[in-house]
Amino acid sequence: MPRLLYYLLAAALPVLFGCQKPEEQFTVVVIPKGLTHEHWQSVRRGAERCADDLRAEDGTTVRIIFDGPLRERDAIEQIRIVDRRVATGASGIVLAPQHSRTMTACVKRAADAGVPVVIIDSGLDDPDHFVKYVATDNYNGGCLAARHLIGELKKQGKGKPKLILFRYAVGSQATEDRERGFEETVKKICPDAVWLSTDKYAGATRDSAMREAGPLILQFGNQVDGIFAPNESSASGTADVLRSQGLNKKVLLMGFDASKPLLQSIQEGDVIGSILQDPYRMGYLSTWYCVRYLRGRDVSNGRKDMSESTGEYLVTKENLNSVFTLGLYDPETQAKRTTEELRKGPKR
Repeated sequence: MPRLLYYLLAAALPVLFGCQKPEEQFTVVVIPKGLTHEHWQSVRRGAERCADDLRAEDGTTVRIIFDGPLRERDAIEQIRIVDRRVATGASGIVLAPQHSRTMTACVKRAADAGVPVVIIDSGLDDPDHFVKYVATDNYNGGCLAARHLIGELKKQGKGKPKLILFRYAVGSQATEDRERGFEETVKKICPDAVWLSTDKYAGATRDSAMREAGPLILQFGNQVDGIFAPNESSASGTADVLRSQGLNKKVLLMGFDASKPLLQSIQEGDVIGSILQDPYRMGYLSTWYCVRYLRGRDVSNGRKDMSESTGEYLVTKENLNSVFTLGLYDPETQAKRTTEELRKGPKR
């Protein structure tokens, strides 16, 4: 090799290989409340889409680990998962806490260990130890549910409807906010409504909801005009019970969230509507904020803007199959959503 060529190559090698900015690599662990509901699968797809976008933009590698308890009422297992993932090298954590108080200590341990936590879906009582909260405005979702249910009942001439508020579980801030929004809005717009039951809880699964709803509807089936069930499993379980007792379409059922059975119930008229969240965007934004924080960015305006709403939308039989609605739950339509929309919000 000529001496001049040798020196030129020797000078070029550091530029070509040694002076390039090293590729950033992060491991973000997404910990849902549970693994059974379709809501969490949309969150997972959103997080993975964010990782794909970041790699395409600047080569950043984000490994997404999806790890949660099998059951949504197993806070002890969720705490163990948080602690284990902190100990095994997570760069950051996206967490949907099962309980607003019980989960605070493990989030603090993560923060003390230098692992930032972005909270999604349900809040924590103590906001001092997480870096961002990305969620539905659940209170407003409950308000939307109340307006739609009362509106449909008034169309039937029922100005003093008899109602059941079928709660989800104690300590789940998201559903408690929905229930509070529903109850307070009904009292404002329909003060003559009669509450047949407001103290029964559906539990974490469709089966538990059916077990609890069965005796409740058997007791009040000849009186009740409308029911609000504040999540997917409680709404699906209640719809099953209404069908089994021949009360579907007679008792108006209002739900929250989406699943294939619940959406089919809306299509068939057994459920008058559901408030849908945007879990795909929730998973995307929470991952994006987590990575930005890991890169040293201020994601909360000096902790003045800790919350980011991902929106809540009334879905009925009339708009069930619109492109916008499909983008909230359908995997193929979700994959077609633009990066700009996912980061800045949809234009309707």
